[in-house]
Amino acid sequence: MLMTSLMIGLLVSVSSFEVDTNTFSNYQDIAITHIHLEWLLDLDDHYINATAQYDFQVTKTVVYVIDLDVQKIPVEYVYYSKNGKILPFQIIDKKEQSELQGDILRITLDRAYAKGETLQIRIRYSVTDKSRAIGFLYPNQTDSKTTPYLYSYCQDNKCRSMIPLQDTPSRKQTLSASVLVKDDRLVVFMTGKSLTQNYPLMHTYDKAYKQYNFKLDIAIPSYLFAIVAGNLESRQVGLQTGIPCYVICEVSCIEKSAKELEDLQSYVNSLATYVGAYDWGEYKIVIMPPSFPLGGMEHPLLTFASPSIIVGDKSGVGTAIHEIGHSWTGNTVTCNNWSNMWINEGFCTFLERKILGQLYGQNSVKLDAYLGNNSMWQQMNTYGLDNSFSSLHPNTTDQDPDDSVSQVPYDKGYQLLLYLETLFGEEQFQAFMKAYIIHFKWQSIDEDDLYQFLLSWVRKGSFQNKPEIITKISVVYKDWVYRPGLPPVILDFSTPEYLDAIALADDWIKGITPDNYQRFSTWRYNQKSVTLTRIEANFAILTPEIYKAIDDAYKLSESQDIRLQYRWFIGCVKGKYLVKWDLIDTFLGSIGARGQLVNMYKNINSYDPERALTTYKKHRYFYHPSASYAVDKEVFGIGEVQISPIQ
Repeated sequence: MLMTSLMIGLLVSVSSFEVDTNTFSNYQDIAITHIHLEWLLDLDDHYINATAQYDFQVTKTVVYVIDLDVQKIPVEYVYYSKNGKILPFQIIDKKEQSELQGDILRITLDRAYAKGETLQIRIRYSVTDKSRAIGFLYPNQTDSKTTPYLYSYCQDNKCRSMIPLQDTPSRKQTLSASVLVKDDRLVVFMTGKSLTQNYPLMHTYDKAYKQYNFKLDIAIPSYLFAIVAGNLESRQVGLQTGIPCYVICEVSCIEKSAKELEDLQSYVNSLATYVGAYDWGEYKIVIMPPSFPLGGMEHPLLTFASPSIIVGDKSGVGTAIHEIGHSWTGNTVTCNNWSNMWINEGFCTFLERKILGQLYGQNSVKLDAYLGNNSMWQQMNTYGLDNSFSSLHPNTTDQDPDDSVSQVPYDKGYQLLLYLETLFGEEQFQAFMKAYIIHFKWQSIDEDDLYQFLLSWVRKGSFQNKPEIITKISVVYKDWVYRPGLPPVILDFSTPEYLDAIALADDWIKGITPDNYQRFSTWRYNQKSVTLTRIEANFAILTPEIYKAIDDAYKLSESQDIRLQYRWFIGCVKGKYLVKWDLIDTFLGSIGARGQLVNMYKNINSYDPERALTTYKKHRYFYHPSASYAVDKEVFGIGEVQISPIQ
């Protein structure tokens, strides 16, 4: 075990050719192999008193300076851990890139360090509410209404706003941490395993504080670092044998969350059966407050998930399965930059739908694929069909890589893998998936690494039609990855359930009350979503009477399923049907999903900018910094909407 941890921690070589243009660090010259954090959390003042200790290994011939990514982090001083010698540093302003991707923390070393040498330094700094990675919540923004709350969200390149580091998926490092809390009511979880023994403190404080300690011996990229603190409880679900699985959330919602996710262990087991052993020990999922800016985030041993997946009928577990799938595709085999994000998300979407197919059947999976394809097509048209953001290899140079995140890496990537499965057959493709994980285990790779391995694996295989398969892969692969727009091969996701959902929508669109219209209420979420997506797409021809008839029939505005509410409200907003504005307003003040917020506010702003801005100013304090930044920029075209905090 000790040898395994050591070897994993020493994987410091950059494994693939493509560089990461979204980091300002000199990660190709010197590598962080381990980070130890010491944080004192002050949630009342939205402040973290921080020290970070770094183990470095030189990978270039000679190094004189260390360049790290930073954004909106006040740095106090830098020094060698062993002798306390202060090292000079400067913050290099990246000017127009500063707001998008931060600046450079340049540390000048006291001598030249040669390839293979190691060194250890510490940085004293602080984290404030200017950090785009950290969400500080007031008690009234939580479920309990009694205790403040903190959580992080670092993907794609926001970890640099809570830790100075090499903020790139090309570099992986092990992690340990001591987290001290000023408020004894807070319970803290962090990426890694909880320890009972305290680490020695690096800094002297004015008093003794309650201390939490964590350790992760598997090296991970910075975007997977995570912390959550609040009035939290952990509950084990599933069998007491096998892979231990835990649900974590605020005490007030632990019962319903644990019940909804009681089959968590079986999802982990199903994925392990399909793709290979689960190497992370235990599995923990945190059900987040409503302001969480996306559906889920796959931090090892600490998955975050939106409360929208807790709907009472387990129809939201696809998100949990997707995030579990990242334990292999993303956390074990990782994209080496954000132009290759589909290597994480396309593979994971494939795994998610493979397990959902076992649970609900292939026709249900095809409905999911149709919905994903539809969202992807809309986003491609928004970007432009000749824009690289509509490809599987977006050009993120000098841009915030978050701007390229859409349904494209998920579903265009998924469709490529599904096409390959049709060439190989299901059994052979499963064998390929297992071989792929083993071959690239703990590495960061690009699309060409995958392509070369794919061809090599087929050539070594026992396919009867091997030359034909190789030819078909060679013809479509690079085109599928690099060409913007729809894939070169169009797959068919129609099913009887899809046709029924479309027929129901078309009757409503024509102003006809459909026969047996109540069948909608018996459908699973994805089939309902097909109907609502069709209705949304025809907003230009819908009358207020039609909107009212649909809402009267299905009570969508009052739905307890946030996912359905969004599907309905985005159609209402596009169609300027604002009869139930109070409910839409309440909805906007109770969700945090970045994409949904941008879409809602952008459509309202297109015809009623005063209403859009007034509503946004009222709710902005509720959103995570990454979500409010996206709305500020993409909807209102300004640096930052000014509001007064509501406590």
